[in-house]
This record gives sequence, structure tokens and C-alpha cells, in this order.
Amino acid sequence: MYKAIVLDLDGTTLTEFNTVNDTLTDYVAELRQSGMLVFIATGRTLKEARDVLPPRFKVDGIVTANGMSAFLGGKQISQHALPPELVQKLALKAGEWGIYYEIHPNEGPRTALEKDRVFMTEIATEPKPEAIHENEWLSRQEAVQSKIQWTSELRAENAAKIYFFSRDKAVMDGWKAELEQVKTNIAFTTASSTHHNVEVTVEGVSKATGVKKLLDRFHLKREEILAVGDGENDLPLFELAGYCVAMKNATDFVKQQADEVTEFSYKEDGLYRFLKKKFV
Repeated sequence: MYKAIVLDLDGTTLTEFNTVNDTLTDYVAELRQSGMLVFIATGRTLKEARDVLPPRFKVDGIVTANGMSAFLGGKQISQHALPPELVQKLALKAGEWGIYYEIHPNEGPRTALEKDRVFMTEIATEPKPEAIHENEWLSRQEAVQSKIQWTSELRAENAAKIYFFSRDKAVMDGWKAELEQVKTNIAFTTASSTHHNVEVTVEGVSKATGVKKLLDRFHLKREEILAVGDGENDLPLFELAGYCVAMKNATDFVKQQADEVTEFSYKEDGLYRFLKKKFV
């Protein structure tokens, strides 16, 4: 009954080491050969997604940065950008708060201010807090070591999203409350994939709005779509899809919104095991 599957990346398709198991890569290829459409919907930008997806992991479309861009067959079909004044305001405020941040442009490397490099590096330094997922921790360490381009001036133009992170959930909760206050003056969307992060994108944009553009291109109905994810940023997608599945490692709140929960987590090749059982 399903014609398309929409997959989240972190905590779903990716392992805790930000890789994709060969079993899943091979089975996705089998599904596509059988006529099933496979889409990715991720909080990552296109560059971030390409950094972790193996070359032979092919999909029919991809939605990036929580809906800020959508690509079909390698061609971009939509793109949004945050207002530069908002990017500058939030990045400077994050520095004042001591909140880790990354400005992700639609094209090119993520950036942050050189003056914030020391405290951001300290935030991403061992020991890893127990509550933080391995994949997110690994991503932060890689970011401060080689992925972030440290600049003397903020690069606020053509930003797809701003990613914020804290080792401390209470600090992140306070930062989210601060963002809600900023929203009273300038509108934007916030979405979290774990309790330790929050991302800012254009108002009204989500994984669901991006996926809807892909569905329209293929003339697909919502009841023909199955979506799998693990974070709160997947919830708009869950509302769009005809059938939604939460990973075993998802929060209880996300699981409560799903039609089904996988038997195994992302650390146990859970997505492959679920798909193999679901589409025999």
C-alpha cells in the first residue's frame, strides 16, 4: 500500500558513528529496484548529509536542514534562507550566553566566530555527558576540529539554519525559552532532534513542507507514505505521512505520536530490521 518511504538520518538511518550499515544500504537499493521511492528528510544540510552517506546509498529525493531545501534527482527544487539580521542577532546572543552554535549556509562550510572558538571547543571536549547521544557528540567534536570555518566576522547571508547545542539540558531549556522571547519580534521556526540541541529555520518551514514538495512531484497521497524518525523535528513529518514509525531510541514523547515503534535501536541496525520485516 506504500509507494514511498521517508527516512530521517541521525538516530534513524545512521549508526552511532554517523555511518550507514551495508545491510541497510543494500536493502534500500532492493526496495528502489522493486519500485519503492525512498526519500531522506534530515536536519543536516546537503553538505552534511553527503559527508555521512556512502556514495552507493542512492535515494529519489532529499529534504535538508529541516525543510529549508529540497532536491529531486540531484536538482534543487526549493530553497529558503534566514534573514541575515536574525542570524547575526542569535549568533551574538549565543556567544554571550556561552551556547555552542553553528551557522549553516545553503552552500559552503558552517561558520562561527573565532572569538567563540575556545569556549565552543571546551563544550565539545571529553568527558561526554551520559545523556548525550554518541552520534551528536561525535559530530560536535568533528565540527570544532575540522568542519567549522572560524571567521572574524559573522557570515549571516544565505543561512539555511543555525544549530545550537549544550552539554546541559537545563541550559538548553533556558536557551529555548530565550528563543521564544526573540520570536515575539521576528518570526522563525525552532526544532530539536535531542534534548541538548535546537535548530532555527525559516518560519513555517519543516521536514513536512519539504517532503510535500517531493510528494507533489510524484503525485503521491499522504496515505501512500511511510515515515521513520526519532526526534521532535520529525513530528511535522509524522503528521504528514499516512503511517509514521518511531525508532526504539526515540523519546517517549515522539513514540507517543507514532503508529509503531521499531523493535531495535539505531545502534542495532534497527531501521534495516524494521524495513526488512515490514516489506517482505
